[in-house]
Amino acid sequence: MSKLPFTVTALVPVLLLSQLQQDTVEITSKQLNQQGMLAVNWVQQSGEYRALTYQAFNIAKLTFDTAKSKNITRPAIIPAIIIDIDETVLDNSPYQAGLLDTNNSFEITTWNQWIKEEKAKAVPGAVEFVNYVNKNGGKVFFISNRDEQSAKDAKSNDLEIATINNLKSVGFTGVNGQTVLLKGEFTKKIDGKENTSKQWRVEAVKNGNADGKRYTVIALIGDNLNDFDETIGKNNQQRRDHVDKNRSFYGMFNITKGIVKPAYIAIPNPMYGNWETGIYNPLIFKKQSPFDMTAGERNQQRRQSLNQWLGK
Repeated sequence: MSKLPFTVTALVPVLLLSQLQQDTVEITSKQLNQQGMLAVNWVQQSGEYRALTYQAFNIAKLTFDTAKSKNITRPAIIPAIIIDIDETVLDNSPYQAGLLDTNNSFEITTWNQWIKEEKAKAVPGAVEFVNYVNKNGGKVFFISNRDEQSAKDAKSNDLEIATINNLKSVGFTGVNGQTVLLKGEFTKKIDGKENTSKQWRVEAVKNGNADGKRYTVIALIGDNLNDFDETIGKNNQQRRDHVDKNRSFYGMFNITKGIVKPAYIAIPNPMYGNWETGIYNPLIFKKQSPFDMTAGERNQQRRQSLNQWLGK
């Protein structure tokens, strides 16, 4: 009996090593991609996804109607909605589904090919909402981090043209080169480098640089918290804390000292986003970016992030 404590203690390092080996076992990118199958199915198949997008756009419509009824915008300043494109008004789940059985991850080359196909369908409720705003005295601006063009030396903005064509083909009104603002437009030089933040495009809408008219932005709509505030944080604890701190902005605009602070309206996207990179800590593996991590390293940190109940 006296040997039992020693035996158990001696086994602990062995068990820990065994667990570590299980956690760090290498898997392929294809295996990692397969973990996204249920998320893609949920977007494409579930009624719950559609219910949530309709719900979000109903709230957006109520927000717009409330702003108009309260006449919160100053004379000659039009109420505007800033809306993201991908997974907010256009459904790109077929692109995500196409990655599942491959060793490929998101790549700008294949992504741009998908954009130029102009095959994305509208997110449920998006067309009706956008067209309602444009018809009833407001203006919708599509602000996206899609690139304007597929090559730096392109003679035409092929991706912008394809995006506008796709938006029009599924029924959106008010779509043109002034209302579709993509990455590379209205940039600023910061510390000698070109900064392509969405913030500058939102400012261009407010100050009239976008289309020559000034607007009061009453709602920001997107599938990523970064669509609302790009300083929200990188890891998910920071992002959750930011949401909790700013809970009053979700679904409601605020007026502080006569200044309208737009409502945040979130569209569900379980397939990808900054919430995923927020799981990873690449420094543990002496990497600079989550995109430098191997499939095995990402898989390990996905598992470690779970709040897991194992039963008895």
